[in-house]
Amino acid sequence: MSTITIRPGQRVDVLHPLVASTVGAVTFAATMVAGDVLGLNSDGDDAPATTLQDLAWYAGLVLVGVTLAVWLGTRARSGTPDRLAKASLGFALVSAVTFIGFWSGWPHIFAAMGIALSLEYRRRVGAFSGITVAALLVSAACFIATSWICLVG
Repeated sequence: MSTITIRPGQRVDVLHPLVASTVGAVTFAATMVAGDVLGLNSDGDDAPATTLQDLAWYAGLVLVGVTLAVWLGTRARSGTPDRLAKASLGFALVSAVTFIGFWSGWPHIFAAMGIALSLEYRRRVGAFSGITVAALLVSAACFIATSWICLVG
C-alpha cells in the first residue's frame, strides 16, 4: 500500500508578513484619521488643511514601508529560528529609530512586524528567547507610543 503525502503550500495566517504589515498600516491610517476627525491633534485651527497631495505622499510612504516589511519578513520567516529572532529585533529597533518620523507610518508597520516575527519564533520553537522578548517589548512600546502620537500629535 502506498501513501500520499501532501505538502501544504505557504499559508497566509495572522503572523504572515503581509497581514502583520497591513495591520500596522491600517492602524496608522486609523489613528491619523481619528486624531484629525475627533480634533485630538495639537494642530491649531489656523493650521493648513491636509491636501490631496499630502495624502498621496502618506500613501506612498506607507506602501514603501509595507513592501519593504513584507519582503524582509518573508525572508526572515523562510530561515532558521535564529534568523527569525534577529529579524524581529531588527524590526523593533528600526521601529524605534523611525519613531521620529511617525507621520510616515513606518514605526507602526515595523513594530507590527517585530511583534509578528517574535510570536512566529514562539510558535516554531515553543518558547521565547531573550532576543524575542526584547523585540516584543520594544515593538509593543513603539506601536502603542506611535499610536498615541498619531492621535494627539
